[in-house]
Amino acid sequence: MEILPHLGNLLNTRGEEVEVWLKARAAERPPFIYGSVDLRHSGHKIVPVDANVYPGGFNNLSKAASERAAAAVKGYFAKHYPDAKKVLIVPENHTRNLNYLENVACLRDILEWAGFEVRIGTLVEEHQAPFELETATGRVITEYPLQLDGTKLVTHEGFVPDVVITNNDMTLGAPPLLTGCAQPVIPPVGMGWYRRRKRVHFAAYDALVRDFGEAFGIDHWLISAYFRNCGMVDFRAREGFECVATNVELVLDVLRVKYKEYGITEEPYVFIKADSGTYGMGVMTARSGEEVLAMNKKYRQKMDVIKEGSQNSEVIIQEGVPSIDSIDGATSEPMIYVVDETAVGGAFRTNSQKDAFGNLNAPGMVFHGMCDEAEKGDVARKAVAQCNFRVCSLIARLSTMASAREVY
Repeated sequence: MEILPHLGNLLNTRGEEVEVWLKARAAERPPFIYGSVDLRHSGHKIVPVDANVYPGGFNNLSKAASERAAAAVKGYFAKHYPDAKKVLIVPENHTRNLNYLENVACLRDILEWAGFEVRIGTLVEEHQAPFELETATGRVITEYPLQLDGTKLVTHEGFVPDVVITNNDMTLGAPPLLTGCAQPVIPPVGMGWYRRRKRVHFAAYDALVRDFGEAFGIDHWLISAYFRNCGMVDFRAREGFECVATNVELVLDVLRVKYKEYGITEEPYVFIKADSGTYGMGVMTARSGEEVLAMNKKYRQKMDVIKEGSQNSEVIIQEGVPSIDSIDGATSEPMIYVVDETAVGGAFRTNSQKDAFGNLNAPGMVFHGMCDEAEKGDVARKAVAQCNFRVCSLIARLSTMASAREVY
């Protein structure tokens, strides 16, 4: 069975029922203002493999998608913060990452198009005055130092936001300026990677799509990647490897049964991932527990330290989903951006240095626009045969709903 036509037929025949179901679940636990979801599509299944609560990459959206994002932002604020007029963006401290800065500029644009007065703050303490940064396209953004005036978060120049939007994943901890301020901070600081765990997200997602599958007659495995997890792993000292190796085999055993059920002849494999963090760090593949026990020094070093020098001591062992999507011969995977309850657009991450089984969020990756029927004229975009934005949007919306259901 091909999953995209199967889900496409569901949306064609029962689309209104699906939307009612999604709206009811969102009402139970409203999703955050935004999120992005990385998907993998193997033909027989399509699943989320990463869910970002503080998404970068808004610069990869088409103009039409950005306009949809602005409309969705406006709707989100109308529901949750109807009196808000001033918004502060608190980004990462990646002052040398020009593409990330372009993302910040595009996020600012989206908020301004939605009708808000916007400033960009900085959590870097050594800055005492506003400073300018140039983005990948040569645009200039200004970042403003922040301080607490009592319990109000303000810029040094006196800008007082009504709402603070975080675009910082807080790997190293909760910034005191954000935990101590009176204004709403969205998404909440408590979703930072200093606290958040992927295993909790995927457990919440799996529970949600089990319910979805029961409601619409779909084996939830077709839209969810099986996983297990291990804690107390020390890659440098080779401690805890038995737990990882055992759980690799347990995941593979489950996959062999499911592969036989669906007539899949490929050999199953897994991704071993850091249980927290982003940027594709702390990720490797394995096809047996023996590969883990025999891990060489190079891979142990790769798995030991993740973003900002944080040590990786917890991992998830997640079903590997090979990607059949490609652009110009390069392996690709869809990334979908969701604002409030609306999937507004997306892009394809591609990497010509990786095969269908690998982690594409690695050196060599580039981004291509996703097919967008709203784009006109000579706008550069790729017509990808496998692109089914409607189906991708369904999976991404389920994933962002699951993010709001994570409990710590």
